[in-house]
Amino acid sequence: MKKDLIKSMLLGGAAFAAVPAVAQQAQSEAAVSAFNGGIEDIVVTAQKRSENVQSVPLAITALSGDGLVERNIVSVAGLASSVPNMTFGAYGGAARISIRGVGYDNIGQGQEGRVAYHLDGVYISRPADVMGTFYDVDRVEVLRGPQGTLYGRNATGGSINVVTRAPTDQFEGYVRLGYGNYNALTSEGALGGPVASGVRFRVAYTFERRDGYGENIVTGNEIDNARRRGARATLSFDLGASGRLDLSGDYYREKDRNYGNHYLGPANFAVVPFGLALGGYVASDVRDVANDFDPINDRESYGFAARAEFDLGGATLKSISAYRHSDFTLSIDGDATSVPLAIVNYFTSAARQYSQELQISGDTGALKYIVGAYYFDEKVTGGSYIPLNLRLFGGPDLFTQGFVGYGTVRTKAAAAFGQLDYDISDQWTLTVGGRYSWEKHSVRDRGAFNLSVPFPPRIDVSVPTNHVGGNSSTDKAFTPKVQVSFKPQRDLMFYASVSKGFKSGGFDIGTTNPAFDPETLWAYEGGVKGTFADGRVRINAAGFYYDYTNIQVSKVLFNTIQILNAASSVVYGAEAEVTIVPFDGFQVDVAPAWLHTAYKNFTNPNPTNPTMSPDLSGNQLIQSPETSLKIGAEYKWDFADGRVKLRGEMNYVDRIYFTPYNEDHLSREPNKKFNVFLNYDRDRWDISLYVLNLTDRTTISNALASGGLFGSPVLGTLDPPRTYGIKVGYSF
Repeated sequence: MKKDLIKSMLLGGAAFAAVPAVAQQAQSEAAVSAFNGGIEDIVVTAQKRSENVQSVPLAITALSGDGLVERNIVSVAGLASSVPNMTFGAYGGAARISIRGVGYDNIGQGQEGRVAYHLDGVYISRPADVMGTFYDVDRVEVLRGPQGTLYGRNATGGSINVVTRAPTDQFEGYVRLGYGNYNALTSEGALGGPVASGVRFRVAYTFERRDGYGENIVTGNEIDNARRRGARATLSFDLGASGRLDLSGDYYREKDRNYGNHYLGPANFAVVPFGLALGGYVASDVRDVANDFDPINDRESYGFAARAEFDLGGATLKSISAYRHSDFTLSIDGDATSVPLAIVNYFTSAARQYSQELQISGDTGALKYIVGAYYFDEKVTGGSYIPLNLRLFGGPDLFTQGFVGYGTVRTKAAAAFGQLDYDISDQWTLTVGGRYSWEKHSVRDRGAFNLSVPFPPRIDVSVPTNHVGGNSSTDKAFTPKVQVSFKPQRDLMFYASVSKGFKSGGFDIGTTNPAFDPETLWAYEGGVKGTFADGRVRINAAGFYYDYTNIQVSKVLFNTIQILNAASSVVYGAEAEVTIVPFDGFQVDVAPAWLHTAYKNFTNPNPTNPTMSPDLSGNQLIQSPETSLKIGAEYKWDFADGRVKLRGEMNYVDRIYFTPYNEDHLSREPNKKFNVFLNYDRDRWDISLYVLNLTDRTTISNALASGGLFGSPVLGTLDPPRTYGIKVGYSF
């Protein structure tokens, strides 16, 4: 451990030491145009006020909307190729985002991630709902490290802020059409402008229809296909000379055969999964499945928000009110073989959330401040059905109820927060902040294991169940932050901070397990941001150390998912983002990252391999690759009265484990992926050619050992294969 800690300090120190050396060579100036030789600057609202990203003393990666288009990043999954120490996986259609080894492994219904996701300032609780929000984007901000003061609950790992394009005073719009392999048809567009004096509108849409990446060889139908569509509308009103009100609504729908499980092998090589033992078979090509029925993915989500802002003369008052609703059904084969053994129907129905945030911010010369209050109310109903076919056990050819477990969990949360930034001098700034959070969780559950009542028609044989220790729990947390930043010159800044984040506790739906406790993380971080050589060199680097306690870890136990609180872990590492423009039109960007994670004093028997040592101390946290490296190079030139940009990328990620047991058959092996882009724009037209995963590398997105009810097969989902295509856009 000492050796690793020294390695982390040396890596971070090397990045820090490089900055003054470069700074002595040339004084920097703010870059205006990336095409003319500078590096693009982006204005962000990471601290809930508008600032240049290079002026924010945080580890933050910002991508503009144009940059997202040029790199064909059309979902949150694509951000992982551009953000250091960030990984993405998906299981059951839920986004599993991890930053610096702090991610999402609570795959049970009703659970939340550790990286907070915000759409135009609104926190989206459901991990399955973030997939349909990524269109007509102005910018994306990825904040690494706990954001316990300004963002609060469930921002232990960081925060992803998606900011969409706002209505404008001029009539404008665009449409972009695409076609790619697997008969991928895509379209995105927007239209907006003034309606009347002081009133503006904007409407946007997204559409995707794609054939499947694989086939169900039993039914002959394609799987892992896509049928997606979404729309968003915004009305903006001027409220006199000092106020503004934005009303927005969005809708998203998926209905396809996506997110089904692929058979990846046995979890215990001494046990044959029951589907195979009973004469079933699996597909020889891992991209295909041999399931007795096709996966069914059917989800719908929508939301409404009202954002008001008033200039009070020396202070600004903001209010963000929001409501969100989602319905989600996913039916998948529980044993992933051709045997008609079981259907696993995970669902979340009538999930809804209300949220309200108030902020007052101001600037009194040397002092900047923001204070606010937040309220959140969510209700999630979900669970699982596992009907069984008794024919396999000598019974009649019909389905019976099998296992049933579902329930409703209610969360109410309130918080008060504040942050002060005080300029001690022209070079030194002290930041002090804190947030007090209160949360209450309550649950109503039902369950049954019945092998006699036919299914269908579904007859509710479930009975109320109580959780050990009671059906409600309350969490309280104070998450402070202290930070100091130093700017020896205009485009060079050093910072150091101590902050705390927490993820709330809760209940496992459909079980009798006691409430699990909240987890907390103390973070110690130091970083540097510098722009040099007349805007042609930029170095952003950070080193960090986390004291991570009471970690929530999930495991499959029989046929339910149980969340445990591991003792603690230590996390430390370093990362950097280096961008160099050696001459006009050519840019190189490099983002190395190193990460050490290890459980401390964690003992937990492996339910699928009971002979394995239960002592997991020293094992890596899930979704925590030790090393990763992102390299990109692009060249731009004038051509045919327009501009051409050619870009190539390489993304290397070390081994990722999906469970705390660190078994290779439940991991993603180290891999390199390459992307290539060719973009041309002229006047109002733009054309993009892209190839993602150039070498067609097959990698696992996520995997788990299914329950003992099926003989514990390893089931998982896969990342996309090589995809390529063309997109044509027109702006007006």
